[in-house]
Amino acid sequence: MHDTFQCTNINLDEFRKEQDIEACAVKINLLSLTICIICIYRSPTGIFLHSLHNLDSILNFLHNTIEIIICSDFNINYLNGNDKNSKLDNLLLSYNLYSTVNFPTRIYNNAVSAIDNIFIDKVKYEN
Repeated sequence: MHDTFQCTNINLDEFRKEQDIEACAVKINLLSLTICIICIYRSPTGIFLHSLHNLDSILNFLHNTIEIIICSDFNINYLNGNDKNSKLDNLLLSYNLYSTVNFPTRIYNNAVSAIDNIFIDKVKYEN
């Protein structure tokens, strides 16, 4: 453990469902700021609406107590606007979380995608 901050595991077992959403989180206390970093994976074969419901439950469980940063692989290509992007964005916006990635995160066989993303509260952290 580092001298200037403390880390605590946050148990998200009740919200996980293999293929739909797999999540882990850590709470970090930095002087006067407490941040929760959530890492999320959604399999391309998972049921998208179940993923959204469980993500909403996770955020509802955490959002009132700490600042949230989501590091994710939702397997939704943010370079192509579609219904899944819109639904995920609308859910995250209800918690004041915004996508920070607007560039390709994967390039394979001349195909590009942005399925990896980081979501933060841009209002609080403009830079």
